Amino acid sequence: SLQRMEPERTVKQIVVFLNNSAAEGRAAKTFSKFAVPMLSMSGVNFVVVPTSYEGHVASLLKYLPAQTEAVVVAGGDGMLQDTITAVLRNERCKHLPVGHIPLGTNNTFTRRLLTGVEDLSHVDKICQSIISIVEGNVEKVPIMALTPATGNTIYATSYLTWGAVKSSLDFIPKFWWCGGARTLLAMLRFSASTTWPCNIQTKLDGQGVRELANLTVLPGDECLMVQTLPPIMDRLEFLQSVGLSVNEHRHGSILDKLTNHHPPLYPHPQELLIEPISQGKFFIDGESVDCRTIKIKYLTDTLSMFVPKNPIPRAIAEVLPEVPNSLQTLFHSLNNIFS
Repeated sequence: SLQRMEPERTVKQIVVFLNNSAAEGRAAKTFSKFAVPMLSMSGVNFVVVPTSYEGHVASLLKYLPAQTEAVVVAGGDGMLQDTITAVLRNERCKHLPVGHIPLGTNNTFTRRLLTGVEDLSHVDKICQSIISIVEGNVEKVPIMALTPATGNTIYATSYLTWGAVKSSLDFIPKFWWCGGARTLLAMLRFSASTTWPCNIQTKLDGQGVRELANLTVLPGDECLMVQTLPPIMDRLEFLQSVGLSVNEHRHGSILDKLTNHHPPLYPHPQELLIEPISQGKFFIDGESVDCRTIKIKYLTDTLSMFVPKNPIPRAIAEVLPEVPNSLQTLFHSLNNIFS
């Protein structure tokens, strides 16, 4: 059977599932340039397995070597969600801790772990994630189990969202060539191209039908956190209540853009039932799912993940005095790679 790894025990044998297509195809190059040298010099035995399609990890887990001590995801939000769901559905693997090497565009879960040090570079975040894996810093993390009326349960680490705010964010990549102005231009483009009012209708916990501009649910520290934006009737109201706020948080994570509006997130009990009246798409950790009745359950003792120790250093150079001697050479060698 697969081995169990206790927290704070150095991991020795891992399998890395790599999504080559993450970050618009740049993930494989980033992984080879930064992650492979770190893992190679750390003494960890690792096998890299490329994935080709959504759900591929579930098939690959059937062939996981018996000596595997951990599963690592090298990719973005969607790849992490796909892997966690596959691991937790697999009785043989669900006790294994999961690591995440952030190679995607948003990397929402990693950015949540690195709260307070958002100015870390992408390479620094990759390094922090690998250090947590090498040192065996395993903790239980809160997640959401999303069970539709028909179909299998999906597991999410970051969020479920639905409505106008998420739809407006999809316009941002289209203005990549506009630099710092792309977020504001995306808000203007969305407001001009959308038929107003642009609201959703749903029932929450079996209560009456509610009309909302946007619904967002995420796992908090102790319970679910929910945000329900009131209806928006026209494009001017959208720009004033949402567009300006999204633009203000243009350098933040997708959760910053989704949730930094009024009213704020509020705590909710351990379960939430969503019964959509309107058609559309739920976005769950960056992946789209057709809207349907879904029950969300808050879980705290189901998933073990590698997480950076707190406080998290602001840069690699600040880590050097604190890490074990076995990693000192690794960091000095990486300085040559990063330069």
